[in-house]
Amino acid sequence: MFDRFGYKATLYLAALIALLHWMFSIYAKVTMPQVHLTPIHEIASVLVLMGLWLTSRIARYAGAAYYFLTVVSAVYAPFKVVKLVVNLTVMWAVTAAILSLVALLVLLFSKRFAREFAVERENQSAYKRLLLHAYTALIVIAVAYATVSDIVRLVSI
Repeated sequence: MFDRFGYKATLYLAALIALLHWMFSIYAKVTMPQVHLTPIHEIASVLVLMGLWLTSRIARYAGAAYYFLTVVSAVYAPFKVVKLVVNLTVMWAVTAAILSLVALLVLLFSKRFAREFAVERENQSAYKRLLLHAYTALIVIAVAYATVSDIVRLVSI
């Protein structure tokens, strides 16, 4: 069923999901300035998109895990939001859940995507390899920093 989605279609789907999260974030900040939102979905969706563009295997599977968490949070979100924006929040949650579920299933189960991803990875240009190494180093540094800061906060309590 999901073999219709190839590498480029999945990239477009990831871009659409990132755009959806950014648009909802901007809308929420404009309509509810008193609510302080952390841009986790916005940043993570862009990181997954960049990782897929750079043909990172880690980004493929971490992206699938992220899309699973997006489905879970999109189902949970409408129950925790102010009553005034429930209609748009529900629309965002349903759209994000459906798109993320499709992306999750394509990343994990589409044979066509896997073939095209492997071909893209083999035929990758030199600048994309360099960007992939920089991307991986950036992710490792960010994770290490977050871990150290959590440990420091835990110890200082």
